[in-house]
Amino acid sequence: MAVDPAPPAAIDHPVRVRVVACGICGSDHKLAGWNLPCTLGHEFAGLLDDGTAVTVQPNVWCGECDRCVAGETELCRTAGARLHGVSIDGGLAEEVWVDPKCVVPLPDGVSAADGALTEPLSIGLHAANRVLPADPGRICVIGGAAIGLATAAAFTAAGTTVDLEARHARQWEAAELLGFGRGAQGEYDVVVDAAGTQSAIDRAVELLRPGGTLVIAGTWWTPVEVGTGLLTKEVRLLPATMSGHAHGEREFDAASRLLAARPELVDALVTHRFPLDDAPEAFRVSADRAAGAIKVVLEP
Repeated sequence: MAVDPAPPAAIDHPVRVRVVACGICGSDHKLAGWNLPCTLGHEFAGLLDDGTAVTVQPNVWCGECDRCVAGETELCRTAGARLHGVSIDGGLAEEVWVDPKCVVPLPDGVSAADGALTEPLSIGLHAANRVLPADPGRICVIGGAAIGLATAAAFTAAGTTVDLEARHARQWEAAELLGFGRGAQGEYDVVVDAAGTQSAIDRAVELLRPGGTLVIAGTWWTPVEVGTGLLTKEVRLLPATMSGHAHGEREFDAASRLLAARPELVDALVTHRFPLDDAPEAFRVSADRAAGAIKVVLEP
């Protein structure tokens, strides 16, 4: 088992979180091949030494740069050097040392075993907040994995209806459980690419009305092409891949409340749980979307 031996020098006055659950993100499959000098895992929750159940915001903002001062903590100029699971140790371990400001107590009714879902939900909220609170009009989300489902849930929490396009049977089941429309019908004012693929971008441009908004919530791991359709429609592009603060509050706090308000999100998103010792098998299952994996969680 991986155990973080000491607090990281990059964090002042860290506190210890004893990990209870850590989700495997699609990005972890890519990062696992990068030979990073740290433990993976940016979706995790656990217990403080006093027993408080918490989740952890993985991007540690400085609070001092111009973007942080402007309230755009997701754009912190130095957060890349303090990103759990990427540049400093993450949650695929028995314990992690974290910055106190990144510790988010979980609401009543949300266990640490389920609290790891807060991170993908915060990304979904950030994607929705890029166009809210203005009336977004008709919305479609492309991609039925965790980020797509989380983004659709964030929009519906704001009182809007959402159609979702998915690829696999288990993703359609989750969308139905959460009350999303099945498949695209007509034109949309907002389309979210939650898949991070060329085909998703092409489909999004096809579905958008002229002058519509394309929100990028998925990660492009390889370059994508945009064509004349995006240009002639004058589509507005809004990337949304990190969570921060919006509308006067931290998106991680809002995500934890959303998880408490919609406990069915756990059953919809979490398809598998493994002990930490079975991490290789958990990663294998997580990569097999066609076999029914959505969110795979490791538990020390």
